[in-house]
Amino acid sequence: MSQVSWRVRLAFGVGQLPEGIKSAAFGFFLLFYYNQVLGLSGTLSGIAIFIALLFDAVSDPLVGALSDVTRSRFGRRHPYMYAAAIPFAASFYFLFAPPEGLSEMGLFIWLAVFSIATRTFMTFYSVPHMSLGAELSNDYDERTLLSSVRMANQLVGMFAVLIGGPLIFFAATEEFANGQLNGSAYPAFAATGAVIMVFGVWACAFGTHDQIKRLPQPAETARFSARDLITDVGRAFRIPSFSAIVSASIISGMNQGMAQALMIYTATYFFELTAGQMTFLFSAGVIGVMTGSVLARPLSNLVPEKKKLYMASLTFYGVTTTYVIILRLLDLLPPNGDPIIAPLYIISGGVSGIGLGIYITLSASMLADITDEHERLYGKRQEGIYYAAASFAGKAIGGSGAILAGLIIDFAGIPQGAAPSAVDAEAIARLGWALGPAVLAMMTLALVCISFYTITRAQHANILEEIRTKADLA
Repeated sequence: MSQVSWRVRLAFGVGQLPEGIKSAAFGFFLLFYYNQVLGLSGTLSGIAIFIALLFDAVSDPLVGALSDVTRSRFGRRHPYMYAAAIPFAASFYFLFAPPEGLSEMGLFIWLAVFSIATRTFMTFYSVPHMSLGAELSNDYDERTLLSSVRMANQLVGMFAVLIGGPLIFFAATEEFANGQLNGSAYPAFAATGAVIMVFGVWACAFGTHDQIKRLPQPAETARFSARDLITDVGRAFRIPSFSAIVSASIISGMNQGMAQALMIYTATYFFELTAGQMTFLFSAGVIGVMTGSVLARPLSNLVPEKKKLYMASLTFYGVTTTYVIILRLLDLLPPNGDPIIAPLYIISGGVSGIGLGIYITLSASMLADITDEHERLYGKRQEGIYYAAASFAGKAIGGSGAILAGLIIDFAGIPQGAAPSAVDAEAIARLGWALGPAVLAMMTLALVCISFYTITRAQHANILEEIRTKADLA
């Protein structure tokens, strides 16, 4: 299996729309909604979201292992993709539509329960979906293209949330100058997202259904067992490249999640952007990431080793996402309201998004190559285990990032529902330090982790040749 048709590429890619919607809603609005609109403390909000991440630590490898050994007329992955659509979307809706009158503890429980439900049902879809990407093609470059198409669709979903949200649902009103503080807008926002989620999941499942017959199938004797799951996870982490990509993805994901969750705070309080300027900020970020995901494939021809391109793009993201904040902390920028402030921050968001889009696209492609290394070493394909790890790393963006953001909000001392003019300068400075030097420090640690990735283009070609030789001899 080398190249696939554009119809299949697009069908596979559109399946990332739901995850884009969920990621943007979790990353940019969920913490703000529960903290600033409903009044749940930042720390409790972050803890509730983090609890869901702990459930993911179990559900992700479990679903990966189950889908690896599933035998059905719908193949290994598609049964889970078809079944997950409705509960995934329904859980997402209820997360943004809690009953009125809940106490703080009631809000905490509601947030925890429906965060767990949303992320768990997403796991039953996203792990098989991502595993499908490695199965559709074993070509070194085709996998990067598939990852680019998938990433582009995720960004379309994010774009719909980040642009459609402020323009359609969170527009300013007489009562709410900052529309994102209007609690009555969130249920309709979530319902719209839920409908698009169902469309994306089923469009992908139906659109790739005819590929089932050409995809790898588990052995007749393959069965799920907890012992085998533990053994398989241990085997995966004994591959140095896998440990490198997972650790780098989790650290950069935590960092990215923290930055996303705090962006609306930074735009509102640190730079005092208007609602219209905030729309441009979100647009620039999404367009930047989309540009990066599209550039990943042609750039891989100029920089043929994925690891080197990953490290370069990660460094580029770290520097460009923080320089404006650091300049403000060093008092090298004019005061808020100056005509240069909003364009500087918006450009920073767009340019840094290019680096983000490149390294996220490459990480999925690099993981697909590791599944071939697993087959060479252990004689069987287990994409589910590996993409479960990728799914968990992706969710760390929302989980660990949210708890860090919640702690920072409480530490900074930003009052709930406060106007920018009511927040003291020291609180705003503390927020800035979290989004400047702290981000650079975490990105440096991620670079150290990815430096241990070892699979090169030449090595991957040798891996595939060895797999073919073993198959011919069998």
